[in-house]
Amino acid sequence: MNDDARRGTPPKDARAVEVQELVVVVGERLQRRSDEIVASMDAAIESVVEDLGESELTDMLRASVEGNVATILHMISHDIPLDRIQPITAATEYAVRLARHGVPAAALRRAYHIGSDDLFNQVFAEIQQLDCAPDLKLELLHHFAGWMHKYVDWMTRVVLDAHEEEQRVLVQQSENVTSALVEQVLSGGAFDTEEFATKTGYRLDGTHLGAIVWIEGPAQGADQTPALAVVAETLTVAAGGGGSPLFVPVDRRTAWLWTTAGGTVVDVSRLRTAVQAVPGLRVAFGKPGVGVAGFRRSHEQAEVVRIVASTATVRHSRAVYYGEDGMSATAVLARDLATTRRFVADTLGRLAIDSPAAERLRDTTRVFLRTGGSYVQTSEELVLHRNTVKYRLQKAEDERGRPISDNRLDLELALHVCHVLGRPVLIPKEKRSSGR
Repeated sequence: MNDDARRGTPPKDARAVEVQELVVVVGERLQRRSDEIVASMDAAIESVVEDLGESELTDMLRASVEGNVATILHMISHDIPLDRIQPITAATEYAVRLARHGVPAAALRRAYHIGSDDLFNQVFAEIQQLDCAPDLKLELLHHFAGWMHKYVDWMTRVVLDAHEEEQRVLVQQSENVTSALVEQVLSGGAFDTEEFATKTGYRLDGTHLGAIVWIEGPAQGADQTPALAVVAETLTVAAGGGGSPLFVPVDRRTAWLWTTAGGTVVDVSRLRTAVQAVPGLRVAFGKPGVGVAGFRRSHEQAEVVRIVASTATVRHSRAVYYGEDGMSATAVLARDLATTRRFVADTLGRLAIDSPAAERLRDTTRVFLRTGGSYVQTSEELVLHRNTVKYRLQKAEDERGRPISDNRLDLELALHVCHVLGRPVLIPKEKRSSGR
């Protein structure tokens, strides 16, 4: 009884046995030429794949190639299946070193495909030298092509996982260093400006626009750091800044941001447009500041008005800027919504109701007061006929229950708070009677 019968598996047909015997023959011949094969693969990879020129990487590349070739030829010669081998230490260490040198994973993947192509050419040459029928040689080619594809697929997944994990560790280490340095600057501790620039890639001797960015929404458990990093680049462009921003993750959905401002004037509308393009994004901006003091102050201001963007339900307040008129006062009022809601109701009366009609009256009154009581400017800004403006102002007085001129400062503040925060400070609309 043969081995297959004793194991309870069907016996191999004569053709399969013959193919397997020739596989072993090819494997043994390749093993005798292993040094030549390693040199050929090594040269092929180095000639095509960029970023591998450093001497340390070159030496490790050869060690990785040697390990892969030795493993492949040993498996071929002894008919060892893939599921019985362990990842090659030299190969995984090489992937780690590439990550540390900033070499992208694409270069590693390409190196494996070029190396496998070169080895397959060597296999093809050996098959051509065999004294067997052409159709048997074709079967051998199919066998080796399928086997090499499986090996490269398995091994590239192993080394790419090692590369990705090392990149993750390096990013975390860099973030920790950056975060520690930023904390030193913000707390007023001792630090070296040149060391800060070297380790963070951001200089402190310019004009800084500080911001706090975060994402709200249903997926609160997801790590939003990669999305926020993209946002940081977008906001830098929108702010007219130069160079890369300083990005410091705080938690999985929040980050601190500084960008070199193009000047002391901020185009808030442009920043808001950039913010509104990202679902769930909220941003609080400080004012541009110069040097280390400006770096700190802009961040502090962003912290002050952050509560506004966090509380507001209106779309335009997803991004708030400390330098906007009345924003710092709104931030104070947002810290005690119950008191602020009573103030708004006492000041506006029925004008504080949460309804589209009341909102139109509030906006018209707010713009009218901001333009110094100009019917012309109010009409132009709201794109309304002058008579419509007059009608709305009269209606607003009726809903308020007193003239616009009464307690004008309180009125302006209440209207501004409603405009910025929205529903949290408004009176819920009364439910209509069902008629029964």
